Amino acid sequence: MRGKKIKKMNDNIDNESENKEIVTAFIKGLSVITAFDHENTSMTLSDVAKKVDITRASARRLLLTLESLGYVTQNDNYFSLTPKVIDLGYSYFASLPWTDLAYKNIKKVVDACKLSCSISILDGLNVICIMRVAATRILNEGIHVGTRLPAAYTATGRLFMAHMEEKELYEYILHLPLKPYTEKSIIDPYKLFDKIVSEKDQGYQMVEEEIEDGLVSLAVPIYNRDNKMIGAMNIGSHLSYKNTKMIKETVLPLLLEAANETSKAIKLLQQY
Repeated sequence: MRGKKIKKMNDNIDNESENKEIVTAFIKGLSVITAFDHENTSMTLSDVAKKVDITRASARRLLLTLESLGYVTQNDNYFSLTPKVIDLGYSYFASLPWTDLAYKNIKKVVDACKLSCSISILDGLNVICIMRVAATRILNEGIHVGTRLPAAYTATGRLFMAHMEEKELYEYILHLPLKPYTEKSIIDPYKLFDKIVSEKDQGYQMVEEEIEDGLVSLAVPIYNRDNKMIGAMNIGSHLSYKNTKMIKETVLPLLLEAANETSKAIKLLQQY
């Protein structure tokens, strides 16, 4: 996915001649930042140049500039991002006042069912966690603010898809990278399309063991003043801890109530 983003940025650079208002150096700088991921936490100058498709000289100038700003650190010949990069993403999160309204409702869910609860949004072909309240349990689910997961195999992703018009949904699914994370992963785009269409009116999405064996995720929608879905309140649990029936009977009502209260608060806020 990162590779596609970098390619898109580079395509923007190629189109620079058509729009003289675009600052190509800025695009290249962002490309360098997004080149780092969980598989490439540290890279040499040559690694960055190859991945971003720029010259070594350009890579060197950009990395040194980012280092001078505190976004990159250098150890011997390897460059890595610093925690300061989080500030760039936090600016976006801070611009969403409705997440503050959601916090107390998420906390109620966590206190009641003892499961971690998050708010996630759709970002391209992935979903990204923008808020999370963790349950006080030993189990570490590996989800935190900023975590990105494939939309095709998450309850949040499928919930956003369920809110699309059928033509938009069909085209969207055809672009999804479907792959067998588990034996239960749906890898047929037409089967996924039919499943989502058949569940459009149920008001929630549940995905069982499609991204990880034993993992079930549940998501309900959050709406703005125009009744447009802007996010999803979701939980994830291992089936050994909570079975599917219990999640539907006890957790789902809690999530629906919390999301409904959050949507009401958002609509009230957006009236002013």
